[in-house]
Amino acid sequence: RAKASGSGRATLRTVAAPKQKRSEKTLQRILDAAERLIVERGLRAVSIADVVRAAKSSVGGFYARFRDKEELLLALHERNQRELREEVLTILDPATWEAASLEEIVAACVETLVRRASERRRLMAAFVHSVATQPERWEEAITFRQRLIEGVSALLLSRREEMAHPDPEAAVRFAIQTALAIVDHRALFTDVDPSFDTDEGELRVEIERVVLRYLGVS
Repeated sequence: RAKASGSGRATLRTVAAPKQKRSEKTLQRILDAAERLIVERGLRAVSIADVVRAAKSSVGGFYARFRDKEELLLALHERNQRELREEVLTILDPATWEAASLEEIVAACVETLVRRASERRRLMAAFVHSVATQPERWEEAITFRQRLIEGVSALLLSRREEMAHPDPEAAVRFAIQTALAIVDHRALFTDVDPSFDTDEGELRVEIERVVLRYLGVS
């Protein structure tokens, strides 16, 4: 499909291109309304009619851009990944952390991870469920996650002298994967098991503790 304008005027590969400025604004309203409703209710409780009503658009306007709700979800996920990428690039800039300790770097990375995962928990869960039977849709998400892990690993390993773990490289990879697994688990299972619905502040503190203790930071 053709490219379209996404968040921050970036192009989204998963959306049919608006031909006019007014159409672009309609697209943004549809995406914003869909994300808001999915975050509030979960994907299954949101219909196309709900989305176009909240966006003050039309069913015809929706189908001019998306084949179905699944394609809408892919566009939302792509937009979310791009927003996260922009935020992460700022965090991973070594110049930001010249005078910072490993503990401070970990705290900032965990804060970003938990905040964004909490804000879009149902959106994350909807995407995972959607692509469970369509492995080809994982490709971009997996590539993005691998790059994220590599970037955070490099930043943490720049403070390897503060780690007591005997294998800092392996420890950093494992710690990052553990943090990601925790927020993924929370996104997937909170709606069916409220025991996973840990307070955001508490979750941040506990993930920081897990990462720092594993790395051997005293």
